[in-house]
Amino acid sequence: MISKYLRYKVLFFILFIGLQMKAQKFVGFVVDNENTPLVGASVYFDGTSIGTSTDYDGNFQIIVPSETTATLVISYVGYEKFYLKNFDLSKIYTIKLVEISEKLNEIIVTNSSFTRKEMQRTFNTLFLGNTEAGKACKIENESDLYFSYNEEDFIFKAWSEKPLVIQNSHLGYKVYFDLTNFEAKFNRNSISSEDLYSSIYIGTSRFEEIDNRRKRKKNREKAYEGSLMQFMRNLASNKWTSECFLIAKNGYISNSSDYFNVSDTIGGKFVEVIPHKKANESIDFVSEIMVSYQLKVFSKIIFHTDHFVIDRFGLFSNYDKIYFAGELGNRKIGDMLPSNYGFE
Repeated sequence: MISKYLRYKVLFFILFIGLQMKAQKFVGFVVDNENTPLVGASVYFDGTSIGTSTDYDGNFQIIVPSETTATLVISYVGYEKFYLKNFDLSKIYTIKLVEISEKLNEIIVTNSSFTRKEMQRTFNTLFLGNTEAGKACKIENESDLYFSYNEEDFIFKAWSEKPLVIQNSHLGYKVYFDLTNFEAKFNRNSISSEDLYSSIYIGTSRFEEIDNRRKRKKNREKAYEGSLMQFMRNLASNKWTSECFLIAKNGYISNSSDYFNVSDTIGGKFVEVIPHKKANESIDFVSEIMVSYQLKVFSKIIFHTDHFVIDRFGLFSNYDKIYFAGELGNRKIGDMLPSNYGFE
């Protein structure tokens, strides 16, 4: 007769072997143009806390999360970032980074109505957010940011040659964000949020946990509730409840099957967006929906694509063709969690 202790030991061994079989390693080597190893290059899955750095010989090993569409990013100051998807785990890659030939210089805007301090304040609001979490964030290297403002088109831009290092004391993370584009358009010669017409930021991010005390974990749970990550995970699992998300139309609850067809595909769920517009309408979007969270807060989602894929983490493709307004649009970097949140 097998003892209780032995049964647990055997069960643990089986579980351990199962985890080992699922855990896949990506092995590579990072060099420059002259094949010299780059020491300390960052290697990470975009939007996650899964990352590492190259050693003295330029080598790295990183665990590949299963069933994810996250892009592997290789980054090194002074070199162009390298993005890798659909890689072959049976191969060992030599990744050659290309040195940036021209340095970006700060644009000094003459006759500008706004000081750098004012533009920094506006950037923080539109990038980090105006929520409790957003206000708690601090960009450690604000001096690495460049700003410009076009007073003819009322367009405010920001960029950085180096990753922005964001201390998020509310959620207990340090976020390294490679900002490739930030642009805000205003209705007049202003950088006030009241005059904002639209804003967008694009980049890759890496999370590092710096505080996992109980209070921070509670804050993360709160940040997850009603978030875009939760919405996409629920959409993938076809989960619609009054305690979470529902689709609303003209004050009534709508059936999700009228708006989406969800099916299995490689790496996650394939979502077909069912068109919702009249044949003679000239609008360029495929569908527009209003969603509620716990029947309390509302968001508008506009789809300029008729399909996208959601992975198990809630990451989704065609992200540049799906726009958010309302509660989902108001949540910025300050409320963002690593995409592997809940799977660590």
